[in-house]
Amino acid sequence: MKVDGSDMQQKTAMTEKRQPQTLQDWVVRMSGQIKNALPASITPERMTRIALTALNTNQQLARCSRDSFLGALLTAAQLGLEINTPLGQAYLIPYGNKAQFQLGYQGLLELCYRTGQYKRIVARVVYDGDFFEYEYGLNERLAHKPANKSKQPVAVYGLYELKNGAAAFEVMTWADVMAHKNKFSQSANSKSSPWKTDEEAMAKKTVLKKVLKYAPKTVEAANALAGDSHIVNAKVVGNTVTTQIDYSFEGQQEEQGAITQEVQQPPIDDADDDVAKAFNAASGNDNNPDFPSAEEAEADGLEF
Repeated sequence: MKVDGSDMQQKTAMTEKRQPQTLQDWVVRMSGQIKNALPASITPERMTRIALTALNTNQQLARCSRDSFLGALLTAAQLGLEINTPLGQAYLIPYGNKAQFQLGYQGLLELCYRTGQYKRIVARVVYDGDFFEYEYGLNERLAHKPANKSKQPVAVYGLYELKNGAAAFEVMTWADVMAHKNKFSQSANSKSSPWKTDEEAMAKKTVLKKVLKYAPKTVEAANALAGDSHIVNAKVVGNTVTTQIDYSFEGQQEEQGAITQEVQQPPIDDADDDVAKAFNAASGNDNNPDFPSAEEAEADGLEF
């Protein structure tokens, strides 16, 4: 059998051209896995559109490493939380060349209510001039009467009450919240950080995380709290993906016993054609000749 060298070179060049070049391409490639990870409440088409919007509106995020971006995106998908939207459920924040997964206040509430065990869960900011008293111990009490005289925060508290009657609360001074932010949030000073755009919501999340240490949690809620404000890397080798939470990034750890935590992900499925079409339509890349469909990739024997 005679093989034309020019044909082989042409096919090699086409293969290299069709490999994912940008984070947008990788989202398409991983769309099947994103679809498998998502709960029914979010469609894969919406999640990929949200991811594209995040990349198109934040060039610093678009320049982040593939592993950190895909790891953060898969974390959000598995939790069923929208990223970088007005819902405030979760955020993908660039920190240097790394994308950091950050749980939002509304996302934390959503995960708690999914357990079905909470009667109420709330966090509130105390402003200068408010009547505010609390006491810990066997007869704990909490009283807060807003004065509506000032917008200068002095404290924040979080509380929960379970359907079985159990309840707990925690209080943090505003100085404590700021100290916590500076110590544990690597991306707090990023202009796209929710600490910059919605500081009070992040303060509420901080105190809720503190009180929820004593509350019942689902596995997904525990995983969300473990990955919050850390780098989650997705290692892609062939069709195998492993996500790894790096607790030692920049030497910052928040009461974590391990340095890394590896989770084996399901094998990468071929890109879902409906998702890929929706993604390409949103990015203005309909019928993109430089990126093959799942069938074309399989026919050409491509591996990513």
